[in-house]
Amino acid sequence: MTNGEKPADGQEQSGDKIDIEALLRARMTELSPSEQSLCAYMLDNIQILPFETGSSIARAVGVSEMTVTRFVRGLGFESLRDLKGRMRDSVAEKDGEIDDYMARFQVRNSRQQELQDSLRLELDAIVKTYALAATDLWDEAATAIAKTRTIYVVGFQASKGLAMDFASRLLWARPNVIFVENATGTFGEIIAADTKQSLVVLVDTAAYATRGVKLAEKLKALEMPLVIVTDKYSHWGFTYTPLVFEGHTHVKTFWDSTASLGVILNLMIDSVAIKLGPKAKRNFATMSELGTLFGEFVGGSYLRRKD
Repeated sequence: MTNGEKPADGQEQSGDKIDIEALLRARMTELSPSEQSLCAYMLDNIQILPFETGSSIARAVGVSEMTVTRFVRGLGFESLRDLKGRMRDSVAEKDGEIDDYMARFQVRNSRQQELQDSLRLELDAIVKTYALAATDLWDEAATAIAKTRTIYVVGFQASKGLAMDFASRLLWARPNVIFVENATGTFGEIIAADTKQSLVVLVDTAAYATRGVKLAEKLKALEMPLVIVTDKYSHWGFTYTPLVFEGHTHVKTFWDSTASLGVILNLMIDSVAIKLGPKAKRNFATMSELGTLFGEFVGGSYLRRKD
């Protein structure tokens, strides 16, 4: 960074360590299409970024090396070398956060190393998910979900189960939460809703459902608030809303893991309940009474929640 220049957003005022991931996320919505592609690539490859070169990044993204240089300088760094030099320690530090868990993990079969690698990726994804809950955007989304009169929840294909679970559990914290089955194929219940009193939570992962993208386009045109929970493969959601929460899903198993997405959704319910305070407790009591009335729970009542 040049003398007299202020630190970039997300950069610490003292020392050399930076949170490059927070910096890139803060800038995502302000960037041109080519810069967004660069930003997305850096976010997807954050762990190996300290070992990349300008030319390797340019080739991977399909831009010129000069575009990479201008982008890095636009973030507030003298060069890519400057950025990499000051993020190596912070990346290594983040990796060390889960080392104590890894030391306890033993699998006595031929897949031991592969499963250890997978566990490292999954635990790291959870750590990053909890970091999302400390951001201003997270607080903005939780406030909107807590205060908006009606919440519509949508999910497709493999993500549908996550969306249904989120909707059913959020209903215990606040009323008027609707999982949209879209039986008519038109999303009429959402499109006809009052845009000032409604909010949509969309859960979608790769390969992204065509209907989800079209719905997001329509909601943007209607100016209806939208929260997207997705993975980190294409950063498509930022085109439609700043309230996008991405989970790391890549692990070394047959399918990518949706564990981080489940944690995002669970933490969001917790944040909403905290904002609602006594209202959430009263709503939980009402739901518990209804469950007892309809005989939904073992022994006729639901497990009591801890205060």
